[in-house]
Amino acid sequence: MKRFPKIVAATAAIALTGGALTACGSSDAQSAGNEGEGPTRVVLTSHAAADTLDELDLEDRVVGLVKTGVFPEALDAYSGDEYTDIGSLKEPKMDVIAELGPDLILFGNRTREMEPEFAKISDQVIAGDPDTSETIASNRAKVEEIAALFGAEDKAAGELAEIDEMVSATKAKAEGAGTALVLMTSGGKVTGYGPGSRFDLIFNELGMTPAGELEAEGSHGAPLSWEQIAELNPDHVFVIDRDAAIGAEGEAAAALLDNPLFNRTAAATNDNVHFLDGQNWYLVGGGLGVLEAMIDEIDSAVS
Repeated sequence: MKRFPKIVAATAAIALTGGALTACGSSDAQSAGNEGEGPTRVVLTSHAAADTLDELDLEDRVVGLVKTGVFPEALDAYSGDEYTDIGSLKEPKMDVIAELGPDLILFGNRTREMEPEFAKISDQVIAGDPDTSETIASNRAKVEEIAALFGAEDKAAGELAEIDEMVSATKAKAEGAGTALVLMTSGGKVTGYGPGSRFDLIFNELGMTPAGELEAEGSHGAPLSWEQIAELNPDHVFVIDRDAAIGAEGEAAAALLDNPLFNRTAAATNDNVHFLDGQNWYLVGGGLGVLEAMIDEIDSAVS
């Protein structure tokens, strides 16, 4: 296995800065509810939790969520003005949240450090994002925790069972699919991700074989040259265009990858370069509906 620039403790470092990031535990008081009961004024800075509430037909319990900046298409159910924009993923407006009088705040990892401030506004404050080191198990725990608040456990259990079936089917296909490399493009640069990174889901949970051991510091992957990528020679490349995901200007991933060295890889030669939904993978990263869509992308790539 080839070794390239080190990504030291990438999983832990991802928690605060990256896209679909590591989750933390719940905090403060939590109360289970019977069906039709539970919180009625929910505020979210977690896209994954927003997706879960939508999938559980509980979107009418939401009064506000982060909508400033790129708002993922997967959350279109919340595009109406009845859902107050409380700011951005990293900078929610605390005064707007306070005015809404939430009885539940589900926060994402980008606002993890603001949990004490949220607790001054609402008696019930809970982490809403899954952990990227064990995304499927962590996502299950988050979905079950949220569903229990509203007495929606049965509906959640059915959808979680469907996800489990998808994971098993995808893993079976991935076993014989060859090696894989995850690349993120941003600002004209490309970085690689492997097991233990924010996209560990693709390897340790969905069964793709890493093309090499990538190690680096920080949350944005291991910087790779085109020569290194050519040497890794992955059978499959999964690409996330970060600039497109966050609405930033920059060279499109497809144009950046169109060079002689990359085009010599087995993935490019065999048409196995897969452009993933950047909003789902980078901005949302979990939830009942979005996680299913993410798994489906990998399944389609190896089918």
